[in-house]
Amino acid sequence: MENQKLQPDFSTCSDAELSFEIKKGNQAAFEEITNRYRGLISTIALNYSAVGFDQSDFMQEGLIALLSACKAFSADEKKASFKNFAAVCISNRFLSVIRKANAKSTIPTDKLVPIEDIEISDHNRQNPETLLMEQESSNDFRAFLKNKLSHLEQNVLKLYLSGFSYTEIAKKLSVSSKSVDNALVRIRRKIAEQ
Repeated sequence: MENQKLQPDFSTCSDAELSFEIKKGNQAAFEEITNRYRGLISTIALNYSAVGFDQSDFMQEGLIALLSACKAFSADEKKASFKNFAAVCISNRFLSVIRKANAKSTIPTDKLVPIEDIEISDHNRQNPETLLMEQESSNDFRAFLKNKLSHLEQNVLKLYLSGFSYTEIAKKLSVSSKSVDNALVRIRRKIAEQ
């Protein structure tokens, strides 16, 4: 009979002990901690959304964050439990994913112009029909923004298009950065549905 090395039973290990084993490259320890934290990752993932990402993508990102948390956790510090540390790492990973997704779907700030400042080019001024159609389209879009966006969304959009960061917008409007992010997600969805 082959001499097989038996894996220890990790079900009785603490999270900190599993973290130590994972740092040594023990796959069975990571499988155990994954089983323990799959529910937490799923629960945290329900609070986030990003264009082009579904819940299974967030689960995958959450598992990557869990692995990173295992490798970075130090039981010696005793400042936070592993569970709290992992939850913060997972949330931060999700926020990073959302920022990257939003960055890919936004226009560079140096290319943004406030809607009020849009002028029709001179080559179209020669054609009154084109001028009228563009003016009507512009007016329709402004009316759409005014009618479909909440007061907060209108203010967030105006500041965002003026080049302010999420943090700056949050301070100016006395709301959280998360509220700003959520407002921009809603704005994008409403514009896309138009």
